[in-house]
Amino acid sequence: MVSNIGYFTFPYDFSLPAILLSLSSRVIIKAKDMRYYNMANNIVKALIMMLMTMITGTACDAGEDNESGKRKSLTVARLHHGIGEAAEIPAAFNSHGVKWNEIGCQNWRKDYPYKPEARFRIAHDGQNIYVEYHVREDAVRAVNGEDQSPVFQDACCEFFLMIDGEDTYYNIESNCIGAILMQGGKQGGEREEASQAVLKSIKRWASLGNDTFETRVGAQEWSLTLIIPASALFQSNIKSLDGMTATANFFKYGSRLPKRHFLSWNEVGQQGKPNFHQTARFGRLRFAER
Repeated sequence: MVSNIGYFTFPYDFSLPAILLSLSSRVIIKAKDMRYYNMANNIVKALIMMLMTMITGTACDAGEDNESGKRKSLTVARLHHGIGEAAEIPAAFNSHGVKWNEIGCQNWRKDYPYKPEARFRIAHDGQNIYVEYHVREDAVRAVNGEDQSPVFQDACCEFFLMIDGEDTYYNIESNCIGAILMQGGKQGGEREEASQAVLKSIKRWASLGNDTFETRVGAQEWSLTLIIPASALFQSNIKSLDGMTATANFFKYGSRLPKRHFLSWNEVGQQGKPNFHQTARFGRLRFAER
């Protein structure tokens, strides 16, 4: 059985051979007339993304690497000078052309099909890491206002980092009002909490302010920025970030939001229970030199 959509014919079963055969014949015919070229091109792109999701079991945004198990890589831009306050990061990033990256891999999507829009960008100045998140979602929650509280229950973005040559990784979890949960330790081992002195050294700015609030339902949009000194990586001894290599991942989460979701920059997977603490699933970072 087939379905006619405009000038294209597709099988209802969406089998790969049938779709590609139908597309190839129709696109060749219609591409001769430029009126149909853009329509054909857009339909082909959409179907390729759908097919890649079906084949790999991954749901990443267009432009992301969908190959299962393959690490993404990112060069962390080097700024010529530092940024004094976290609220200044968006303007500084814009002026330096720091690029956005999608937190677009939808892990465990069978049980958690909701997918908000989330992205991040990151840079450094040799002594500090600068991070900016931007999120659009259907609800927000910010019940936890203190550092080292369970911020992952709220609308939350997370940055996990493991420096090459070390067996320690850090989880820096931030809710939408800037409260932070930070720990360091080995995979599967005890997690040491960052001290209050370390947490106070991390400057942060939240577009929603810093006051706690209960769940707000409806279209929501928020931004969060962080200035993380190299010295805040308290189980390491970093002299300079210049040229440093690491593995990392970025997440969008909220365990007590109305629609739970588990998005990541680098794919984590579809099997087992949700768990972001998988260092083998981190992508690669290289901190650019001056």
